[in-house]
Amino acid sequence: MTEEISIEDLKNPENINLNMNIQDEETHLDYKKKLNKKVSEFTDDEKAHYNKLAGRSKRKSDKVIEENMKNEEEEKLEEEQKTNLYNQLFVLKQKFPDNTGEIHIDKEMSIKTLESKKSLILQIITQKNSENVVFETLLLMARTGERGINYFGMDALDGYADNLSESKQDIIPILKEMVDLGEIDTSCMTPQLRLMIIMASVGVKTIEKNNDKKKKSVVVEVLDT
Repeated sequence: MTEEISIEDLKNPENINLNMNIQDEETHLDYKKKLNKKVSEFTDDEKAHYNKLAGRSKRKSDKVIEENMKNEEEEKLEEEQKTNLYNQLFVLKQKFPDNTGEIHIDKEMSIKTLESKKSLILQIITQKNSENVVFETLLLMARTGERGINYFGMDALDGYADNLSESKQDIIPILKEMVDLGEIDTSCMTPQLRLMIIMASVGVKTIEKNNDKKKKSVVVEVLDT
């Protein structure tokens, strides 16, 4: 059913728009109320229009429910991400209090802000410990060089890494100065890279100890024969 438009409506276009909006927003319940009779008493045309309005109302309701569920899920994921970021920052500040104590963090901060804080804290930690990482890299290179020369039957560099390690207190200040002056680029020294270097260094030390044990075992067997 359509509403009739009067001459007064034609004279006032705003009224036409208002009437059209009202008609567009009409629900099946409004339509039933307007007809003022039971659904079972509807004509075929009235019933068809009623069902059309009911279907449209259900689709709108389903869409609102779907959007609300989607928004709730997004908010939940965002809240979890914020919590994880905050916890990471809290642990970093506890483990590395030097120069990070003044960096304020709050659970109510946005993800973007927390990520910026994390980037800043990691940069501070990297710069503060970079000279030690560089030193571990030097030791790793020294030990690798020792073993490389040993494979060719030469022992000219045996003990070089150990002697270098004993000079750590003298070398670290020099490395720190080089880092501060920008002569050594530490921008790529992420926590993952530092961990890899330290683990590689420990791995080489383990190989050295195992090789030394084997050599001692061979000597003992020779003496026993």
